[in-house]
Amino acid sequence: MAFKNFKVETDADGIALVTWDIPGRSMNVLDETTMSELEEIVKQTSADAAVKGVVVTSGKEAFSAGADLSMLEGMNRRYTELLKAKGEVAANQMLFDESRKSSLVFRAIETSGKPWAAAINGLALGGAFELTLSCHYRVAAENPKTRLGLPEVKVGLFPGAGGTQRVPRIVAPQDAMQAISSRPQRTGSRAAARRSRPGMRKASSCRAARCFPRRA
Repeated sequence: MAFKNFKVETDADGIALVTWDIPGRSMNVLDETTMSELEEIVKQTSADAAVKGVVVTSGKEAFSAGADLSMLEGMNRRYTELLKAKGEVAANQMLFDESRKSSLVFRAIETSGKPWAAAINGLALGGAFELTLSCHYRVAAENPKTRLGLPEVKVGLFPGAGGTQRVPRIVAPQDAMQAISSRPQRTGSRAAARRSRPGMRKASSCRAARCFPRRA
């Protein structure tokens, strides 16, 4: 199956390289097309016995700055229209279903039965950082442009796709609280230095061969 926002290549070792590269945009964003395609990629790689593991990375200079805010605005418009047309119960159900799509896709990655690794280059913020947190391994390029964080609090939001649960699993509780509630953005080196549990590594490059732990 061909995808619009992703390219999927599987090498001879059974490692599927998923390259996120939205055409016509300088920065990848989490929009409806990206989430639906990522959901399908998770299903396909999980069901394919030839795939032993997955590496997700970006084809652009940065991984992603997070969700497309216009998608959130569109959700708000649909809620208002549905509220007028069908009432509060139907509108609330739509909002609930739409708002948890990212969380369900990331949970599917986490429970896919195949190891996923995120190869992070440049920015990985907001929902994009939550995507990397749902992977079993993370490798961040060691360069000045690498920034990791959950800046949603700037617009009055808490992480909505599992970040509140996954950050405390890999850093100390006090660092997790700061990351979630006070919008710090950390470099790859600082993030690796602060990890208290396995999960974050730094690397001079994010090539798939270096980002995925090979088994003997």
